[in-house]
Amino acid sequence: MKNDSELNLQGNKSNQTIDLHYFGDIYSYLKFINQTNVYFSAYESYFRALHLNRTKLMGANGPLPLSVPLEGGRNQKVKWKDVKINYAEPWQRIHWRGIHDNYRKAPWFEDYAPDLEQLFLRKEKYLLDLNLKTMDYCLQRLKLKVDILAYSEEEAAKLISRRPEKSEPIPSENFPVYQQVFSERHGFVPNLGILDLLFCEGPLATDYLRRIKKS
Repeated sequence: MKNDSELNLQGNKSNQTIDLHYFGDIYSYLKFINQTNVYFSAYESYFRALHLNRTKLMGANGPLPLSVPLEGGRNQKVKWKDVKINYAEPWQRIHWRGIHDNYRKAPWFEDYAPDLEQLFLRKEKYLLDLNLKTMDYCLQRLKLKVDILAYSEEEAAKLISRRPEKSEPIPSENFPVYQQVFSERHGFVPNLGILDLLFCEGPLATDYLRRIKKS
């Protein structure tokens, strides 16, 4: 995580602001295409509606939601930077087992799995730190060299008034079909977590993102 103290929100309209998701969906990674820097705020209040602790992959019985448990629950009133992970339950083992069991036959799983498994062996105290590491993992596999910069507290205050209350749904036709695990049972499910695209498309995942970006 870096900090750009000279960033001017009003003077630079090209700044790309991101939310730090736990293995965010495919659409969220479009913001990294053709960028060298992106920015996030650690000082906003934690927005439950952003689902920053959730990802959705594919399972044998359909889409597989995975959530990182949080101390204080989902409705806590704290700054994003202060949201802590709850380790009362072995969620890391559960998540890794779900990923392994459902994707072990995906074309690129064996290539990407060893380093990914290491992420689930570390215990990050804060959700922000975990999400930064998962994002860095994905960007490396996508071969996207992007610096993730942090807004200062003063700059973050200007962002709050600009955040939309509700995001618009993304049309499914925006996502070209690729071969997913269990597609013979459930058909193609668009905009799953980025891990689905990586395991199924491997080095072609970045080209897939660029195709969507151009459309």
